[in-house]
Amino acid sequence: MSIREIDQHQIIEGLKSQNADTIDEFVHQFSRPLFGVILNYTKNPSDAEEILQDTLLKIIRKIETFREESDIWPWIKRIAVNNSIMWLRKYRAAREREIQLDDSLPQFTTDGQYINPPFGWSVDPEEVMLNRELGGELYDAIQALPFEYRVPLVLRDIEGYSIKQISSLLGLKEPTTKTRIHRARLFVREKLAHYFEAAI
Repeated sequence: MSIREIDQHQIIEGLKSQNADTIDEFVHQFSRPLFGVILNYTKNPSDAEEILQDTLLKIIRKIETFREESDIWPWIKRIAVNNSIMWLRKYRAAREREIQLDDSLPQFTTDGQYINPPFGWSVDPEEVMLNRELGGELYDAIQALPFEYRVPLVLRDIEGYSIKQISSLLGLKEPTTKTRIHRARLFVREKLAHYFEAAI
């Protein structure tokens, strides 16, 4: 997402001065894309809406810290991602329905060969999301992951964060982050295997 430099300057100045019209325009312009970002983490639209409202308020309160020479969208998006992760850490124990990943991971023979080889991960997840038929199934598969696997996968394959950045955000060691992303990808591959088998 991008906005013209003149529009960005007007939005920033309006938010800093608490201009009501600018705040309304800001909320109108950014609510939908931010909601989409947050929903990747929460699985639940009502939870995403709650986080969105808190995120918008936080952005307005923190606007003075934004360095105007850079694009505002990555800064706004980072606040939304961080807010989502903090919220999930707080509420996941009560609200998350845990699944057993091992039940859905690929199975191997005694000599280490796949019983049913999963499809490759050569397709860009963002391109896959553009395919409406597959996009819905991919979304469902990702949302079925437990928090500790879903968030690293979304940060890496959807948001484009580096392993180092993800590890820092989640307070994990880099090998742990890599392992969780790998296991999450295996789970998603297995869930989507039928789609790719039918397409062959």
